[in-house]
Amino acid sequence: MARPYQNKSMDRGLRILDLFDETTVHLTASEIAAAFETTPATLYPTLCTLVSHDYLSRDIRKRYSLGLKLLERSGQVLAQLDVRRVARTYLGDLARQRQATSDLGILYGDEVLYLERRVGHPAAMVNEVVGRRVPLHCTSIGKVLLAFLPSQERKALIDSLPLDAYTPNTIVDPKQLRKELDDVVRRGYAVDSQEFHLGSSCVGAPIRGHDGRVVAAVSLMLHVDQDSNHVMFEEQATAVVETADAISRELGYTD
Repeated sequence: MARPYQNKSMDRGLRILDLFDETTVHLTASEIAAAFETTPATLYPTLCTLVSHDYLSRDIRKRYSLGLKLLERSGQVLAQLDVRRVARTYLGDLARQRQATSDLGILYGDEVLYLERRVGHPAAMVNEVVGRRVPLHCTSIGKVLLAFLPSQERKALIDSLPLDAYTPNTIVDPKQLRKELDDVVRRGYAVDSQEFHLGSSCVGAPIRGHDGRVVAAVSLMLHVDQDSNHVMFEEQATAVVETADAISRELGYTD
């Protein structure tokens, strides 16, 4: 039933946005139209308007997904997220103790979305990363978030990822990536060994909510020599895992 003074076009636009969630990341115009029991041509003006204002994005495969404008408008919501609020102090402590950069990220569609960064070295460059999105397959946070997904979700997501090569070390073979993710689950942390940027490697560990589900991940970025083929991660991994576990406990998770 239509409500008094309700704008039908705006209502339709908001209902289109509501079609997207954690399991429905991409939709074609035909799929959106089917949900409204209409034709793509009827919805095209609304879709174009949402895209032009960045509330939706459209990829080369003509699939729609939520746009970055929603992220820009979500600053206050992000500030209220328990995981971000709880993690801030722990990230700062980790960064200072290790004289390195620590990050907090969550799964956003088929990418990592950064929620927080803390820098522990006085001379380190501070890049604003809150709201930035990066690939899953070549970052330690991304590997953690992939690794701890339910098996069917993990498989579907890996199958949909482009697995682009960012450095010569990037894993671009799905079979090798699946093996890597199994290793992440086994040892409890993930490693990005100069796979996203030459000269920097990261160690990441999972943060769990009260129900045991992995809701985010924390990482520590280490600057290394570009010619180095191996970095000793064990000591750093212990600190990162301990930080992630402390955040998890404060979120209500118990082993």
